[in-house]
Amino acid sequence: MNWFKKTTEREIKIGDWVNSYSKGIFRVERIVQEYYDESNRTILGENKIGDKFKNRTIISKKFLNSKMKKSISYENCSESCITFLSKEIEIELNQIIEQNPKLLIEFNQYAIPEIIGVYNSQLQIETAEELQKVTELLKFIENGRSFLEIENEMKKLDILKLKPKYFGNYNFQLFNFNHEYIEKKQIWREGKLTKKET
Repeated sequence: MNWFKKTTEREIKIGDWVNSYSKGIFRVERIVQEYYDESNRTILGENKIGDKFKNRTIISKKFLNSKMKKSISYENCSESCITFLSKEIEIELNQIIEQNPKLLIEFNQYAIPEIIGVYNSQLQIETAEELQKVTELLKFIENGRSFLEIENEMKKLDILKLKPKYFGNYNFQLFNFNHEYIEKKQIWREGKLTKKET
């Protein structure tokens, strides 16, 4: 059975039935164009801040497994992992939908859960004053901030110096929800500070 067609034949669009990173049949639900911003400095290579990522992110719902049986879930991957269905599989898929209309209804009702992106770093916090300043930063982040805005606020609070050369005594994490971007910058809406166990 031939499952695959190269995606170079046409542009991926919302509503397409496709193969994704995992085996099975998926439907494209959302397409995200991501951009390099200040949080990507270590992976810029020849790219500049503001440039598009070469491949978009495809968020899709899984409908059937490789045995053409119900398997409802979701996937979030690069479009480089996406291929279109072969004609043979398209025909079989349409037959299944025609014979099982309630299955498609159940599939359509399935809601993709919140997709969380995490930026991991560390801080070296030695005093109660420093800890209070980081707590203020966490409050600042709650309004939704770009990485550059967070860095500038750290400068304002004089806590950029808490970033260690190698390892710190606290884990400092930023959270992005559902690939949110504003003006080509990822938006971080939550921060978390966790003291390491010694």
